[in-house]
Amino acid sequence: MKKKLLSLTLLTLVFGAVNAQSTEELKQKFKDQNLKKEAQIDAIQLKSGSAFLQNNKTAIAEFSKDQVDIDKTDDIRANIASNVDQIQNGAVGGFSINGENMAITIFDGGKILSNHIEFRDTENEGLSRIVDLENGAQGLNSHATAVGGFIGAEGRGTVISIPNVAKGVLPKATIKHAGFATTSNGDRFTKILEFNEFISNHSYGVNNGWSQESATSGTLGAGYYYPVNTTIFSDPNQTLSGAYQSNDANIDQIVYVDPRFTIVKSSGNYYGTGPGPNDAKYRWANGAYTAYVEGDLIPNANCSSGAYCIGNGSLAKNIIVVGAVNIPTTSDFKITSPSHIVRSSYSSVGPRKDGAIKPDIVAVGTLVVAPTYSSDNPTSVSTYTRGSGTSYSAPKVTGAVGAITQLKRLLTNDSEFYFNADEVKTILLHTAMEAGLHDGPDNAYGWGMLDALKAAEVVLSTHNNEDTLERNDKVSGIDYEKVISAREGEELKVTISWIDPAATILPGTLDRVNDISSKLVNDLDLRIIDTVTNEVYFPWKLDLANVTGAAVKGDNTVDNVEQVVIKTPVAGRNYKVVVSNKENLVDDLNAAANQKYSLLITGANAENLSTVDVATKDKVSVYPTVAKDVVNIDSTAKINAVELIDLTGKLISTTKTNKVNVSSLPSGVYVLKITTDKGVTTKKIVKQ
Repeated sequence: MKKKLLSLTLLTLVFGAVNAQSTEELKQKFKDQNLKKEAQIDAIQLKSGSAFLQNNKTAIAEFSKDQVDIDKTDDIRANIASNVDQIQNGAVGGFSINGENMAITIFDGGKILSNHIEFRDTENEGLSRIVDLENGAQGLNSHATAVGGFIGAEGRGTVISIPNVAKGVLPKATIKHAGFATTSNGDRFTKILEFNEFISNHSYGVNNGWSQESATSGTLGAGYYYPVNTTIFSDPNQTLSGAYQSNDANIDQIVYVDPRFTIVKSSGNYYGTGPGPNDAKYRWANGAYTAYVEGDLIPNANCSSGAYCIGNGSLAKNIIVVGAVNIPTTSDFKITSPSHIVRSSYSSVGPRKDGAIKPDIVAVGTLVVAPTYSSDNPTSVSTYTRGSGTSYSAPKVTGAVGAITQLKRLLTNDSEFYFNADEVKTILLHTAMEAGLHDGPDNAYGWGMLDALKAAEVVLSTHNNEDTLERNDKVSGIDYEKVISAREGEELKVTISWIDPAATILPGTLDRVNDISSKLVNDLDLRIIDTVTNEVYFPWKLDLANVTGAAVKGDNTVDNVEQVVIKTPVAGRNYKVVVSNKENLVDDLNAAANQKYSLLITGANAENLSTVDVATKDKVSVYPTVAKDVVNIDSTAKINAVELIDLTGKLISTTKTNKVNVSSLPSGVYVLKITTDKGVTTKKIVKQ
């Protein structure tokens, strides 16, 4: 208990002035909610945790407020598509990022098969990298094993004639697991707080629309089930999908209380599901399912309009929601054009009812290979599965979060470092590959396709003060301003993100169905101003009147991510970045408070940033950067080591001096990794 109190005390020291609610208060709130839910579950006698396979996607049944919910649950090709292979092989600063000394947690349908050959601990023979946070409270689960594999599989097996096909993003990371279902350790919200694991994957979700059930999984037999009492609908296009609800508010509260929680969530596999005229159809009413009768209004298929089929729990503001795309059809699985990024047919799309962009990002999730647990062959430790789902794309993003965290730890020599959730979101969305038919974000691909390489490069460039990443306090009514100078040949891009207090939930189901009001509590605004012409550049936003169309630019009042892009700025011209706010900023109890936000700027010269930035500028310089024989290093800090690394990640030489002899090297590009008593800096050089 004392240890827990110490942790809470430290949290209060860091965040207490802003966050009036504590983790202990949230735990009690979630406990009270769970008691009510258990009573409802007992009343309808749901078989909690029963799993079935539907349309090549795993699903798990669970009950929540107002309706029965359906919780839905890669391989090396998916790694390649998101450039994970390059960060594993040392393409960023010579660091090979494979998850060493990193721990990632998954909340899923049960235990991971810890003795599967993909999860061995290569540093400790006979041991596994899997940790059960619930101490046996759940049974083995194939879905959890696969999700764990997408993050941390070693890549030992040859499946579908592809060697190492099941390799995860972080093949040396420790994978911890807990259940999303309520156990003796609490419900999933309580367990997130209790286990205190800051990077977690949640490959499950709520379906607020049609689901197709088999004879064994359907409460009343085979058919299509709608988990809402649709007698309240007056239009077949009405849906509860897209509505911000209690699950979203709970997660937003958790992240607000402790911003270190980065939570990655699948968007769902519900797109297009719906009954035909002769299919059996059932709807929720009075605590149970009942058959539709002649004259009843029948809702349209999920996302029949091309929008609004993400369920609650995946619409929270402060998490990263992931959709799924197909494996690229290019010969090397690399993406060189937006046309190579194709949404998987089942992947649920947004936006949220207020027009906020969901999903946030996409990754490969279709027909991918992973380790699994087989109840038909329970002693096998080398069984694999091939399947599809946003369950399988989300772990790739979670792995990328772990990768950039590991990189930052190496750069700072801080093994306990974690980004804040808003920093992670800013980095991943800022660096995502363009996807979809139009420039900018959309309701199917979010901000684009995960690009782990670019995300890692930004972590490195901001560490070296070549680009700018700040986390600032926004004070009500006082604008933040920074003058920057555009770099030649680059687009100028600025992104902000902030952790917003949870929004208020409307009490009635029909109220939430029809509610399109903004779910922002604190509304920050980003602008870039041309200091010569005074032209104002606005951020992207979706057009609520045409949410499936191209994004527009204007005043965004619904997203807690804003991004402004100038494709072809005038090189050397000064531009002003302005962050302002509407109304008064408040905390999670509606008391006046500052709002922290992350700001990322790329495409601007570091030399022309503010005085504070120049003062903290990198204290290491290298010259000449194009050399035939000797490269010199100038540092105001003590040099502890200089490593010369080629672009495959191979260490060529190590020295402690300020001169590196490259005369005997083949021509090409190399990386100098310079460790001083102030940290780690990397510089690229060219050997002539």
